[in-house]
Amino acid sequence: MRKEVLIAIILGLILGSILVYGIYTANQASSTYTDSPTEETNQNQTENSQSNNQALTVSSPQDGDIFYTPQATISGQTDPQNALVIITEDDHLVPDINEDGSFSQSVTLIRGGNLIQVTSMTPSGQRQDSYLNLVYTSPPAESDSDDNTQSDDEN
Repeated sequence: MRKEVLIAIILGLILGSILVYGIYTANQASSTYTDSPTEETNQNQTENSQSNNQALTVSSPQDGDIFYTPQATISGQTDPQNALVIITEDDHLVPDINEDGSFSQSVTLIRGGNLIQVTSMTPSGQRQDSYLNLVYTSPPAESDSDDNTQSDDEN
């Protein structure tokens, strides 16, 4: 009986040590180390972020809009040289961008909440994302009291 308890304790310590080592290694691998950026790198990042601020504008629909049909049209503006992707709950779409930078794409919504991601990517690889939360639900039912009121007015 004592041998079995001693073996169980030793095996527990070995397994625990392996588990702790695995967690420690995973934490070390996932931690990021940043070198101090040079002045030139900071200047380039500032210029890129300033030029990227106007790279993508989603004009319709608005975040939080409610739809009573499964179709919605995403439209907006981006640089005509950029690549554009619209990611819905169950589809990835690449709309055409007009010469003036405008775009419009019909998407199919699923019942309930829909997270729509619109991503614009410059030729140099910089991207800008815009997110929309849209809701597709059944239209509100008309109440019976309204129907009775209308029929009373007609008589």
